[in-house]
Amino acid sequence: MVSFFLPEKWQVLVVFCTGIWFVARTVQIKQARQQRDYRSALLFGSLFLAFLASVPFTPEPFRSYLLHLCERKVALLLIPLLFAFIDEQFRRRIAGELPYFVYGSLIACLAGNADFCYHLLALKNVTASHVAYRVIMERFTGIHPTYLGMFLAWSVCIALFTEPAYYLGRVGRYVVIYALLVCLLALLVKSALIALAVILLHYAWLRRKRLMAYRWHIIILGVAVVAACLFIPFIGQRVGEVFSFIGGHKPASAADNSVATRQLIVQQDVALLRNHWLTGIGPGRVLHALRERYFFYAVIHGDNVGSFDPHSEYFQELLSFGIAGLLLLAIVLFTHYRVAWRTRNHLYLYCLLILTMTFFTETVLSRQEGVLFFSVFTSLFFFSKERSNPLKE
Repeated sequence: MVSFFLPEKWQVLVVFCTGIWFVARTVQIKQARQQRDYRSALLFGSLFLAFLASVPFTPEPFRSYLLHLCERKVALLLIPLLFAFIDEQFRRRIAGELPYFVYGSLIACLAGNADFCYHLLALKNVTASHVAYRVIMERFTGIHPTYLGMFLAWSVCIALFTEPAYYLGRVGRYVVIYALLVCLLALLVKSALIALAVILLHYAWLRRKRLMAYRWHIIILGVAVVAACLFIPFIGQRVGEVFSFIGGHKPASAADNSVATRQLIVQQDVALLRNHWLTGIGPGRVLHALRERYFFYAVIHGDNVGSFDPHSEYFQELLSFGIAGLLLLAIVLFTHYRVAWRTRNHLYLYCLLILTMTFFTETVLSRQEGVLFFSVFTSLFFFSKERSNPLKE
């Protein structure tokens, strides 16, 4: 759980060393493995295998970038294989450590906010803007704000499904949840907030018969949200971007508004997809083709907006492999959703909702922190023999 908040090289070292240790323990107790577990692991690793299989067919100038992507995606295969092999008692032990992910998210955000306050109030070398805030947070934590927002939303879900004893009592648990929500509001990661809003509505529906018992918690949550909107300037700035764009007051440059930037990215993805929707252009060439489009956009409009990747896992698979790539991703997600729905494992379902929503705005499976998050938590739930929430409510 702690590995997600370590530097990238340490992340891989800790995750795989821990996995190998559990494999060795499983070998000692000589438990038989089920063949269907390995077939499922290969299915979840098929996205990595597709990228790997395309290496020989990729021209030399683009092959090094593709190999770099393969290096990041290898966990898509190895981690499901590890969870398919290790014994159920060790999976339960790992699931029991989920609250440490909550503490990791909270400590990372609180420390990052303290660092921002230090730069803002003591050093006075930054302004109270959401851009400066996100830059400082990413520099301090080493985690991209979108992924940090995903971590915070997932931490709220874990905290809702763990016993209060993990947080020094019921009051302590709600203090942790409110602190996580305030940190998420400060970052204002739209995909994570939308996913969490849906999750909280579903959570309230599950407990609709006891909803009045939580009335004070709901009121306190509402007050915390209002206070955050009033006293955290970044929230108003981010919301202002959305309303200025919707209201027709579009910025002179797409780089001046995050919503306009997202619209520009989608436009370039769709324009490139028009000629390659069936077979794609190959995963190694996607970034190069997009850079060409951004170059000509800058020349024609006189507006240098930089260069972006597809910023969507769905567009990434479509541009890489065409319909086949999107279908493969859909099969992987459907397999997870089917098990989560059939077993009524709400924590598993919430994890998938956060990931699915973030897939719309980020190429999650092209960054190491995204690959590890997806592989570790989906594999942990899928291969659990006890098809229920691993933590007591």
